[in-house]
Amino acid sequence: MRLDRFPRGTDNSHIDVALGPALGKAVTAYVHALVRECAQRLWKESGPSFSATIAQGFGQVVQEHHRAVVKEARSSSQLERVQLFQLALLKLLFNTIDAQIASLRLELEDARNLPMRQLTGQSLQLHQQAVILGRQASYVRFRVARESIRELMRLEHGGLKNLRKAILGRSWPVPEFMLADPILQLDGVGTPRDFFRVYPFLLHDFGTLSEANRCVLQVLADWLPTVVDLHHQPPPASAVLPIPRQDQGLAPGFLDTERRVRSLCAEQELNDGAATWLDLPENAVALLGGAESEWPRPGNWYDPRITSLQRHLNAQLASKLERAGLMPAVLASHELSVVYPALGLVDAETLLFGYLSGTIRRREFVRRLAITDGVKDANALVRRIDGLRKEYRQNPAAGKRQVMARFAGDFLRLRRDLKLAWRAYVGMDSLRLLTDEREAALSRANNVLQLFCREDVALDARGDVVGHVIVKVGLRGMTQLAAQMRQRNLSAAAHFSRYFYDPCSALIEQFDAHKVTVEGDGLVLLLLEHGGQGAERLAVARACCLAAAILGQADAMNAENEHLGLPLIELGVGITYAADAPTYLYDQFRKVTVSPAIARARELSSCDATLRESCTLPGRRGLCVATPVQGQQGEAGDVAPPVRYNVNGIELDAPAFSQLHVEISLHRLKVRDKQGTSPAVLFAGTCADVNGDSHWLLVREHAVKLWMGRQLLDRDDDGHRYYEVVSDPRLVRRVGERLAEVEPGRHETAPGVRQLR
Repeated sequence: MRLDRFPRGTDNSHIDVALGPALGKAVTAYVHALVRECAQRLWKESGPSFSATIAQGFGQVVQEHHRAVVKEARSSSQLERVQLFQLALLKLLFNTIDAQIASLRLELEDARNLPMRQLTGQSLQLHQQAVILGRQASYVRFRVARESIRELMRLEHGGLKNLRKAILGRSWPVPEFMLADPILQLDGVGTPRDFFRVYPFLLHDFGTLSEANRCVLQVLADWLPTVVDLHHQPPPASAVLPIPRQDQGLAPGFLDTERRVRSLCAEQELNDGAATWLDLPENAVALLGGAESEWPRPGNWYDPRITSLQRHLNAQLASKLERAGLMPAVLASHELSVVYPALGLVDAETLLFGYLSGTIRRREFVRRLAITDGVKDANALVRRIDGLRKEYRQNPAAGKRQVMARFAGDFLRLRRDLKLAWRAYVGMDSLRLLTDEREAALSRANNVLQLFCREDVALDARGDVVGHVIVKVGLRGMTQLAAQMRQRNLSAAAHFSRYFYDPCSALIEQFDAHKVTVEGDGLVLLLLEHGGQGAERLAVARACCLAAAILGQADAMNAENEHLGLPLIELGVGITYAADAPTYLYDQFRKVTVSPAIARARELSSCDATLRESCTLPGRRGLCVATPVQGQQGEAGDVAPPVRYNVNGIELDAPAFSQLHVEISLHRLKVRDKQGTSPAVLFAGTCADVNGDSHWLLVREHAVKLWMGRQLLDRDDDGHRYYEVVSDPRLVRRVGERLAEVEPGRHETAPGVRQLR
């Protein structure tokens, strides 16, 4: 089990798992039918049986989900996804069984309290049904769980294990004995009524179980695996849970199983996932001579001394059980498994076991049997019990030596099942089944949701988020514009919506972006980069085109403002890239995006007021990054962090510029710079929007300036650069036309990047 490879979910404790709604509905329908049918049998009512028909639909849905999971595990090389799915399905089954039993009990209670039921006399009948169901709830759970797992294992052997073998190379990522483990069906060891149908009755007692463990292991001491501690001391009752539990259900079974398994196995054995010969009970049965009529059976051993060894080990186990006082209970347990089913009794297992083991005398047994439900003639029933017991003892396969071998095998089977059930409980305890849509959305947004459904290939074709881009659009002058419009009785809301917000919303949709925040002084936009095979990786390129388009829309709004005699607005845009998924929180129903890229983008979109006043750029717009220097020119002054002049400019940070080279093919151009001493370096390329339309984008590389007083000075080429997305449509068009003439067809999206059509 390799569940530690999955990230923890939004609660930082569990693995978040969401199963397809079709699977949840199929499990609920199947379990609902099984619970109702089992309850009807308890109430001795007749009715139609629908579980067999519903089981067909249940099996089909499970198979469809399983095939999708196996294929995804193969494509992602994650075998542990199959393990997680199988454990999640088990947890869903057991949780649904408990929920359906509780629902039926509540339904009976509500129906009993209806005035109409009380008037017609049905209230007493419903009360009796509720009492029977309350007393037999554990029995109903065991029977329904057993039938559900039997159907699941039928599917496993009907083709699922072969599918896994063919695609993954392993038939059982989760051990077969773990999936069909009776301890999970019993929810621990359950009640004696259910336990003795699977294991010897005497092993239900906690103290007897520990003593039997000592006896059997001492007999096999010479061959015990290294991980098995013969001298293991069970922990005290106060230390039965040495690890913190994270359970979301299944608590009683987990607690009971852990208490028992830690009394039998040391920590080293529990943590060792490898199977040993001790986990195959048939080995111990063979070592003790076998359980067949012909005894001893040499089995596959050809050494002539094997017979004497088998006799010695068998006698040694019998001696140890005699000294421990367990021999009568061992013999009685095997007699009980044969005699009791033929009697038709209910809830009399403990009473009959006491009689067979000799702890209850015949007279007392007859007296207590006479007051047992369903018993008409206690003496006649006792004579029948004695006859069945005598008949069983006459069977050659029921000899004492065969019983010793059979008991050793049964005990080791219980020991193995307790270990496997404990590991299954630990695995199920580590995952959380998400049914709330808001929790699932939060988990999926944070890339920690493990989704299993029939449609997961279509839903998740884009894959997990592997990177994201933040576009910060700083708005300046909006407050003054809105105030002046109010003074002139103009509708600021209509003006802003018509000329800025509505067109920007269309652009945001066109370039597959999302709004993070919308405020009076700015917008924060998010573009996600997905890692699936069907995903395109154009987040940075689209962010550049989107920013240039938003800046163009601001220019159009300013033209209208100028026509109306209104103040103009300014923008400052910063684009940053992070090579991981953002984190999402929820403020009630509002999603909150958390990313360090937001603060960086805000910094890039800012404009230093002092730099703007002292060193105005031509046209009073543009982008410049400069390092302020204190001291006289030529002297070694103190160098402060760089500041920005960003008025209707777009700055791209270095990680985003590097990612842009991955996303699209860029042409590097050198052009004459009228304002600089060295040629300007431009990078040009094209990017497709979600409609498949192609857009030119142009990025200019600048060297960071030195800011001294009222001057912006060139500095020695020390490698400090910043990158500006050119928004001048005329320049972008001229560069595009030039490249189209020189190298037609070369300015396409980078190889391997898919476009939406």
